[in-house]
Amino acid sequence: RLPFSTIASLNGVHMFCKSQSVDLSITYLEDGMIVWKEYDGTLMMIGIARGIPEKVLRSLMDYSYYAMIFCVGIAAIKKIGRSVDRFKRELKNCYALIDQLMEVTENDFFRFTEAVLCSESMAMLVKLNEFSIQIGSPFCSILVRQKIACGTEGWWDLDIVDRKLLMVLLNASSTIQQDVPVFLPKKSPGIAYRFISIPITQGVSICALCGAEPPYDKLQALSQQFWMNEIDLLITVEQNYPKNYPATIELDSSILGFLLLNKEQSKYVLSRNVHLTSTGKRTLSGNHRLDILRTFFHQSVDAMEDMFREGEKVANLEQYWCSDYHKCHALLEGQNTLCILYTSVIPTHIMRLITQKTLNTLISDKDVCW
Repeated sequence: RLPFSTIASLNGVHMFCKSQSVDLSITYLEDGMIVWKEYDGTLMMIGIARGIPEKVLRSLMDYSYYAMIFCVGIAAIKKIGRSVDRFKRELKNCYALIDQLMEVTENDFFRFTEAVLCSESMAMLVKLNEFSIQIGSPFCSILVRQKIACGTEGWWDLDIVDRKLLMVLLNASSTIQQDVPVFLPKKSPGIAYRFISIPITQGVSICALCGAEPPYDKLQALSQQFWMNEIDLLITVEQNYPKNYPATIELDSSILGFLLLNKEQSKYVLSRNVHLTSTGKRTLSGNHRLDILRTFFHQSVDAMEDMFREGEKVANLEQYWCSDYHKCHALLEGQNTLCILYTSVIPTHIMRLITQKTLNTLISDKDVCW
């Protein structure tokens, strides 16, 4: 934790620059950076980081501010000057969310929510839409181990900031069972919704945004009754974890893992090839594979996307990374981006063919609802 004198100095230098009509937004250190950003004319946030891109730090700061709105509402933030001590007390529930955001800063995708591919998605969506009508909420989803298996149209229409914070709330909580008031920063920053999460099986839960009624115990009873006849379906869906894709899909033996992103619905699937057998050579652990895919996306694919803006003559369609121990290839096609981690022995020119084939395999099944 930074000492008060350091915090005061950082705030003071920004105030001095502002009094001189100078906009101080960032300064670079030998091994990091300091970013200042003011929100709504009432909050000054100072971000200090090293080892992460500026874009990620700014996203973390923005989401920390959104997390405050999420917990106390925009009205409380705009009235912060009336009682700072009271505002601090109201923010207590927000600290766990910000801690969760900071814990995953280096390996998260702030502009996406994590999903799981299921061949049962279409069947689940039909039932979920019926359930949505019964409880009177257009914002419903089914989660498998905190990953979105399917959602109603209203759920996907929520801004990514709102959806992301709902998922962060679940991950930061010690229990899946939830009934908490939330202010959606984009959809409803001034009026609270009730965020409901009801476990159906050990790894599958139903989430919904509701009004003041019906009470939680009634929703829980209704959920258990409604999904009782679909238990076998939900158990089958749960078996997609930890692969996060259907067992019917067989990946090429040269694939160590993949990252699939959909920009239109702001969702992603991250998986390692659990069926890959060891060849006796130097291999990568499962978590290390996922870390490489995240790094490849952040430092290469996402960075290049910022360079090639829409409307420019040059478009970023593919990218390659090659090292002694592995190779990476990214294919950008329409709203989808597929990043694949390959073994080092695969010929570079073959990666394009396998990536294209894998993308078609993952998203072509209409029952998957990608």
